[in-house]
Amino acid sequence: MQMKSDKQVFWLKVCLYALILAGLNACNLPRATVTPAAGDSALHTAAAQTVAAHATQGASFTATPLVLPTSLNFPTPIPTMTPPPPSPMATSPPPTSTPLPCDRVRFIKDVTIPDNMEIEAGSTFVKTWRLQNAGACTWSPQYALVLTGGEPMGSPVAVPLPQYVASGEMVDVSVTLTAPAVGGTYRAEYKLRNASNIVFGIGEKNDPFYVQIKVPTVRGVVFDFLAQAAQAEWKSGTGSTFETTLTFGGADNDANGVAKLKEGVRLENGATSSRILLMVPKQVENGFIAGTFPAHLIQSGDRFRARIGFMTPDGSCGPTKVKFRLNAVIDGNLNTLQTWEKICNGELMNVDVSLARLQGKTVQWMLAVLADGDAVGDWAIWSSPRIERP
Repeated sequence: MQMKSDKQVFWLKVCLYALILAGLNACNLPRATVTPAAGDSALHTAAAQTVAAHATQGASFTATPLVLPTSLNFPTPIPTMTPPPPSPMATSPPPTSTPLPCDRVRFIKDVTIPDNMEIEAGSTFVKTWRLQNAGACTWSPQYALVLTGGEPMGSPVAVPLPQYVASGEMVDVSVTLTAPAVGGTYRAEYKLRNASNIVFGIGEKNDPFYVQIKVPTVRGVVFDFLAQAAQAEWKSGTGSTFETTLTFGGADNDANGVAKLKEGVRLENGATSSRILLMVPKQVENGFIAGTFPAHLIQSGDRFRARIGFMTPDGSCGPTKVKFRLNAVIDGNLNTLQTWEKICNGELMNVDVSLARLQGKTVQWMLAVLADGDAVGDWAIWSSPRIERP
């Protein structure tokens, strides 16, 4: 049997409510008054009593009025869910990993000499880096560390790797360097070179790895001639000709000339010396003596300073006369910077020479004393000869 729809059931209920309401209203309709006949009085009296009795029994009942809905609420139909359309198939290929290049470096750390470490001028040091093979190819001992830029600091052209290094493995590579003589910051840059002479570095940009140091600038006395005197080359001669090689620290009465350090001797000004450099020229007419000192790099502000005069072993130096001379040997050429004439007058002479014109040059200093005529009694001395830097 076909089931009735919700709408049909609803209207059936409405019709049923209407029929019940009509029946109730019919019971309340007004009735016509009938005058009973005389014979019927007893019957009507009994009926009236019955009705009164029913009325008394129903006095406590209150009828609940029927309330009809003022609006009709039909059930809201459940919407039909439409399934979403299927996702379109991906048209682009899945991402793929980029293959490693054959040769690439990854910097791990500085094993020695961290950046900006202070290294004394002229000192030798070993720089070591820890590197990782970040490429696909194995490094062999045919691979080498090579300098690619910056300050060489005495670096070799190439340093072979110490071992085979497979992809992903690490290796320590080292190079021996020498700190420059002039104060400042210095940096040397390196990469690796493979067996086919192709140079490569860190990451995709092939950046270099490097060593960077600071050389402190020395102030005060930077070259002490007294401290270096024993390492100097000493010669004597006549006029402008070298004739004799001298032994430093020889006898005071050597006729070929004397070069030695002395201390506690009497000077022409009456004072007793501290340590001084005694230079007696060759004991001939216009004899001379000269000492050539180790090389020295001239830097900004360098000055030569000393006091010059005579030693008086007998208490007096007499009518002696000499020339003190400061020479500089540069690239094998002898250059006279300054000459001072000195007689024994009871006073030491202060000398002060700016070396600005020689800045950046490596110089071998030559101190010389020349007899101006007879060399007898020419006990010439240099007191505190030095190069100073402010």
